[in-house]
Amino acid sequence: MKYCIDIVSLKDQEYQYNYSIGPSFFQHFKESEIENCSLECFIVLRKTEGFIEAKFRIEGMVELECDRSLEKFEYPIDLERKMIFKYGEEDMEIDDEIEMISYGRQSIDMSQFIFEFISIEIPMKKLHPKYANEEQMDDEQLFFSSDKASEKETDSKEIDPRWEALKKLKNN
Repeated sequence: MKYCIDIVSLKDQEYQYNYSIGPSFFQHFKESEIENCSLECFIVLRKTEGFIEAKFRIEGMVELECDRSLEKFEYPIDLERKMIFKYGEEDMEIDDEIEMISYGRQSIDMSQFIFEFISIEIPMKKLHPKYANEEQMDDEQLFFSSDKASEKETDSKEIDPRWEALKKLKNN
């Protein structure tokens, strides 16, 4: 396995790993939407007696399909993440950045972490860059139109004489 790091043979020091990630990487994950990419992954792994710290740096581009026009476009990826692997009795995830690994564990497969880090960077709404200004205008129009609607509601409440009459009855 290309992305498995044999941790048993590592001494307590720092190590560096570099991986080129292409389309074949994502074929191993059936939930992946990425068909084309060109990424570089750099891992700095620091092993100590009680834990292993892995710092990931991933940069490059992935090809996405625009939700609006179905055109393909390149989306830049530039991220840094950290994982800590603590030794314990069993393998289990403690939180997003800490995972417990058993004392007898031979290796750590980094491919799942790389996949998850890249997947998190992909936006939910995939919009071609040529539509970016239009989306910003749409958001502004929604914001301003909702403000105008609330102003109209406020004005109509102040003008309606029935409400004024009811307020007088309430105060008596």
